[in-house]
Amino acid sequence: MSTSKARRDKKQRTRLSPEAREAMIVKVAIEFFAERGFAAQTRDLAAQIGVSEPLLYRYFDSKENLVQRVYEETVLSRWAPEWETLLRDRALPLRERMIIFYSSYLDAIDDPMWIRIVMYSSLDGLDLTKRYISRHVDQVMGIISEELRSALGTKEDPYAEIIWHLQSTFIYYLVRKHIHRTPVEHDTHKLVTKIIDAFINGMHSQSGSAHDAEGRDDNVPGVAGVASAGLTEIVPSARES
Repeated sequence: MSTSKARRDKKQRTRLSPEAREAMIVKVAIEFFAERGFAAQTRDLAAQIGVSEPLLYRYFDSKENLVQRVYEETVLSRWAPEWETLLRDRALPLRERMIIFYSSYLDAIDDPMWIRIVMYSSLDGLDLTKRYISRHVDQVMGIISEELRSALGTKEDPYAEIIWHLQSTFIYYLVRKHIHRTPVEHDTHKLVTKIIDAFINGMHSQSGSAHDAEGRDDNVPGVAGVASAGLTEIVPSARES
């Protein structure tokens, strides 16, 4: 490359607006930390971006702030607050609510950057994923527990680890797909439906409930016995209201 062309290229890089350069830094930082983990050095990140490390710190005054921005862009931005409203909406059968939620959730996080950033956060001793779980995922797990209790007509809370087992099934699907790179089911709607059906049938079996199935949809495809648990009921029964 000639000296004049190198100078022209350098000028073109410096013409980025501050906003555009910051966005570029974040984009490359996401890929960098997803590949190397959060223990990686910012000087290596700066070299990968093609800027000096001092310039990097003009946009983010500490590595911690840059990491927080990476986490916000990769993880927090994908969380939809309306999911909690959906899961509480008893105008829909619980089975349908859970299928809609997990289909939407999986669609939002089915990305190698997401799962690697989430995993590296904990592996490298940061508390970002822990905070994400406590502020968001725990809330959803609690709602599912509450709605299961209502649908099953019991005052006892479902065993928490069973609900977390459901959640971890979808997370490990992403681990297999994006980290281990082993074959997975690519029809995510089919995947979600089968997992939710197995979960609901299992909860009904464990509950030992014997609810009256009158007025419930007993013809839900692929969900043997779920209707008798009240989990496919369109509205709560009179005794639950």
